[in-house]
Amino acid sequence: MHLPAWKTALCLIGLSLLLAACTASSEATSVPLPGEPSLGTGTAQASETPPGGSTPTAASGDALPSPTATRTLVPRPLDVDWQDVPIVPEVSQHVLDIFLDGQRQGRDATHFSVIGDCQSLPYRFMGPFYLGELEPDNSEAQLWEAIHFFHGSLIHWSVTSRGGFTAASILNPIQADPSVCKPGETPLTCEFRLNNPAYVFITLETWADPATVERYELYLRAILDYVLERGTVPILVNKADAAEVGSGMHVINPILVKLAYEYDVPIVNFWRAAQHLENGGIDATRDGFHLSEEGYNVRNILALRTLYAVWQAVGGEASAIPQEPAGRNGAPTPGPADPGAPQVTIPDCAGTCVFFATAASRDGLVASQGVHAYNLSTQTLTTVLGEGYDLQDVSQDGQRLLVNNTSHLYEVSLVDGSARLISATFSWMGEQGAYWNSDDSAVVYLDANAPLQVEAGRAYRLFPSSRDGEIYFEAGTCESKDFCQSAGVYRLNPDATVSSMEAHSELAFSPDGSWMAFLDPQAATPDNYHHIGYLLLEEPDRGIASRRVIHFAQETCFFCFPDVRYYDYSPDGSQLFIIYDVYSAYFEKSLKLQTYLFDFDTNILYDLGAVFGISASLDPHLVWAPDGTSAYFFLTSLTPDNRYSISIQRTDLLSGERLVPFEADILVSEEYFYITNIYLRTSN
Repeated sequence: MHLPAWKTALCLIGLSLLLAACTASSEATSVPLPGEPSLGTGTAQASETPPGGSTPTAASGDALPSPTATRTLVPRPLDVDWQDVPIVPEVSQHVLDIFLDGQRQGRDATHFSVIGDCQSLPYRFMGPFYLGELEPDNSEAQLWEAIHFFHGSLIHWSVTSRGGFTAASILNPIQADPSVCKPGETPLTCEFRLNNPAYVFITLETWADPATVERYELYLRAILDYVLERGTVPILVNKADAAEVGSGMHVINPILVKLAYEYDVPIVNFWRAAQHLENGGIDATRDGFHLSEEGYNVRNILALRTLYAVWQAVGGEASAIPQEPAGRNGAPTPGPADPGAPQVTIPDCAGTCVFFATAASRDGLVASQGVHAYNLSTQTLTTVLGEGYDLQDVSQDGQRLLVNNTSHLYEVSLVDGSARLISATFSWMGEQGAYWNSDDSAVVYLDANAPLQVEAGRAYRLFPSSRDGEIYFEAGTCESKDFCQSAGVYRLNPDATVSSMEAHSELAFSPDGSWMAFLDPQAATPDNYHHIGYLLLEEPDRGIASRRVIHFAQETCFFCFPDVRYYDYSPDGSQLFIIYDVYSAYFEKSLKLQTYLFDFDTNILYDLGAVFGISASLDPHLVWAPDGTSAYFFLTSLTPDNRYSISIQRTDLLSGERLVPFEADILVSEEYFYITNIYLRTSN
């Protein structure tokens, strides 16, 4: 099985390091563990299986069996010496209680997930059993039962397992994989939606700041609480090193054992087993953190033994209950019957206003948060429409808005505050489903009752243009707002035929419709983290013969996979501003937002500065001033107290000022939120 190059390389810690400890062996290895007798079996292991038979299981439809007396753990003292706890844990009655609760909630008994850092990626943790690179010793042939039963999970790439991940990362929506996770989902909630695990290994081994290592416990508690609330059995795995403080003092291991005993959940004391290995199971040629080949092998066999013990304790193969497949299997939520007449607050837009809408995500459940008008002259913000409303378009004179409340599409007057219902069956899941034609005389919109359909799906997003005889749209399926599976971009021609635009996505048209900027979706692959680091330009009337490619300066950050994030034309169409996300796949977040300006007349690409931080990962937007001499960047970032905040920066092309703060914190939210659509208009 081919693993994408960016994934197989994520275990590197420094730019100069090679992937020595993370390279799979070419031969299968059987692992008899070294050392003391307690390494051989645990109370809930194969010694309880009758020779020539298997552990008794429940018939289909019967209640799962209670664990035997040998599997019931007596209350454990919380002041236990972490170094002395068993290497392979006993399985308590509490574990069965957790599992049965999870089955009532619908967890998939055939699935496990992994929460961890680079040493927990599947080509290092559990995956070698799938790939045939590692096998149980002949004396433990019963472990093959677990290998076969959990076959798919052995190589499953959990979104909670990534190089550079810490306990805090698992709970941070900014560090969720944007290619599979909904807006605002954390890696943890995303993984549960995608994989629905009945078991989860937790092996988080790093912490950046020794002075704040107590926060590791705080975050780990939050992870355990979430996992247990969903009836998933957590299996903790401690570590062989003490690299988190750099002084040889163990901090994380005592916390892991403490919480395992407090929550009464299994923990694998890998540290104790590693003491019997050369150099304590650590690769002596590297950084004191990564394991040796022998260390990886021993940790894997211990994890497999523990999984087998837990699995047998809850009923083995009889524990499997068929589940609905995880992932994109939901149906869109219908809109309300009638939200009532919009309550409009008329903004003061003397001069120039920027109109935009925001959406908030409560762990992947996206809701429109309102439509706002920001007066650039007075630097005042007005909420024009409240929660539930999203912005689709603004008339060129700035006097009318196209807005929707889920399936209800309205034209709103900013002169008298009146609203006209255009459709009660508006298709609202995509980023934009309505716009005015070139002279604002008609509305083009998607109607759920008369969908624009192609073989691969129905239209869910429109790309506005002044080319009135053509309609450009994206089609596919949507599970919820702003979480759609694209099947491609298409053009509805004047003769009502449909043309596929296979090499086009994220279309943006110049004001007169003569140029089209776009990305090539075929360039987005797992190897580049589904990011596209170049931009294409094309004249729609001439097609590929007119195509230009805009390449950007090479970025040298650690495991960089830059992404063209946003672009917009100047009012006269002669220039294109571009936001470029300098993204590190290792840290699973943006490191800086880089801006460029492309001049169509000279074909010159200008570097116009950068903002360091995560704002490029939080849906940045820009708008041009009407005279084309400056641009305003609406950027979302995190405040020091971990709230989400939208601030404005300005680049002035006349003075040369680049990304100068214009106004901070115009909107602040406790929830993950982002701008949906944005327009700048000047009143007449």
